[in-house]
Formats: sequence, C-alpha cells, structure tokens
Amino acid sequence: MTNRHRLSPIVFTVYIFLAFYVFGAGITNSLVAYRTWRGVGAKEFPAFHQIDSALIIPFFVVFFFLLLIPLILLFWFRPPIIPTWMIWVALLFYLITLLSTLFIQIPIQVELDKRFSLRLIDRLISTDLLYRRIPMALLAGINFAMLYRVIKQSST
Repeated sequence: MTNRHRLSPIVFTVYIFLAFYVFGAGITNSLVAYRTWRGVGAKEFPAFHQIDSALIIPFFVVFFFLLLIPLILLFWFRPPIIPTWMIWVALLFYLITLLSTLFIQIPIQVELDKRFSLRLIDRLISTDLLYRRIPMALLAGINFAMLYRVIKQSST
C-alpha cells in the first residue's frame, strides 16, 4: 500500500469531522446567536459583542480556517471512490463562504463592535443566510455524498 493510500482515510476522516463540526457550529451561531443580539440593550451591546467575538474565534473561526487544510489535501489524498470534481465543488462552496466572511460579515462585525444597530444585525443575518448558510448547506450535501460513496464501497 502506498503512502497516498495510507493517508487518504486519515485526511478524509479529519476533513469530514471538521466539516460537520463547522457546519453545526455555524448553523447554531447563525440561527440562534445572531437572532438573540436584537434583545441585548444598546448600552450593553458593544461589551456583549466583544465577549461573543472572543469566544467564537477559538470555538468556530479556528476550525473554519483549519477545514481548508484537509480540503486542499483531498486533491491528492482522498479515497479512490471520490472523484476530483466533488473536491472542486466542495472547495467552491467553502470559498464562497470564506469570501463572504472576509468581505461582508467581518466588516459588519467590526461595526457592531463599536455600536448596537438593528439595521446592521439584520444585514448580518440576511447576508449570512444567503452567502454563508446556503453555501455551507450545499457543502454539507456534497460532504454527505462523498461519505456515502465511501461507506457504500466499504460495505460491498
């Protein structure tokens, strides 16, 4: 067995673990946390948001960025049953989410660090749904399809 075939199950397993963790954490943050921000008082909001941001970084943001490493490695180290096009599709959905995060959500978050704004919170929620949650749901779908191929092959 070559090193490539020895590493493929490890890389794929790490990728799937991180992808599902990131998807679950992102959905929870998006559907639960963001919506509660509307109920925080304007005076308390900047301090609350800074604490929230400090916690989200180690529990979500780090894992989101780490996900890119095994995703890239899958181009070389993937189970043979997974075609390259699936990795390209996964990378596309990841990059849409990443670019949205960098160029839309982070600037909104920076503004929210300074002041409470229902308009900014609503913009964060709507852009998060369109440019992050939908691509991440599609990424989860392609990940399930990859996992299904691997499981199906192993059961034959």
